Amino acid sequence: MDNVYFNGTFCKKSKFSILYSNRAFQYGDAFFDTIRCHKGSPLFWEAHYFRIAASFYIMKMSPPDDFEMKKLKSIVKNLLLKNNLASSSSRVKITFFRNSGGYYSPKDHSVSVLIESEKIADTLYKLNKSGLRVGSYKDNFISKHSLSNIKTTNKALNVLASIYAQDNGFDDCLLLNNEKNIVESTSGNIFIVSDDNIKTPLLSEGCIDGIIRKVLLNEHEFNIKEEIITFLDILNAQEVFFTNVIQGVSWVSSIKNTDFVNYKSTEILDFLNKKYFV
Repeated sequence: MDNVYFNGTFCKKSKFSILYSNRAFQYGDAFFDTIRCHKGSPLFWEAHYFRIAASFYIMKMSPPDDFEMKKLKSIVKNLLLKNNLASSSSRVKITFFRNSGGYYSPKDHSVSVLIESEKIADTLYKLNKSGLRVGSYKDNFISKHSLSNIKTTNKALNVLASIYAQDNGFDDCLLLNNEKNIVESTSGNIFIVSDDNIKTPLLSEGCIDGIIRKVLLNEHEFNIKEEIITFLDILNAQEVFFTNVIQGVSWVSSIKNTDFVNYKSTEILDFLNKKYFV
């Protein structure tokens, strides 16, 4: 796991460096995508690729010359091979940042790409048996625009909300938008279950366009609806869970003084494991 990929070359982490003028460092002029891999191959690859392509469009960046679905997947698989992760579960992070030059206004829109990987202990998705104790972060709010739907490197709100959770004995925190509606958690998309109906916030509310969110919305057997979610909806729900590609589904056991069950969380985890971990 000592190797990274950078602009066409595999190199040792110890040999990799960036300039102080890097625009990701100076202005947060970058975005990333986190991918779970199984037996040396990325899961949900097509969904990841098209989310990356949409991020290029929103960020007004020019994709690199080798930005092609099969080529990029091959690079990821080769990195896993070099890092002895071809038979393991792993986490891959791909970061694209606009190349140095200019101040707020860049000199051009070309990008560099950095890919890194690390091993994941669990081969399959596993339910967090004790559940998450969750609070709500209200010092800053998510804006309702397209930048909120992609994974830019400006994650100050998530960082501050995570610090708030640590300081107050929570495992995670709910994030709200400017209209005080529930958007997501610091770790992923949120779903609530009420009378066997599953709901998740609309993208227009400012949530991340999450991969597991997209997968579940496309699975018609779950009949998930995209709707505005308020605190009252949360308190009246029977179940709440978060999703991301690394953990799959994380069950929420309590928010404030309200406790929740984990029936749908377990069902969805079983579904993901049986369909995608083959």
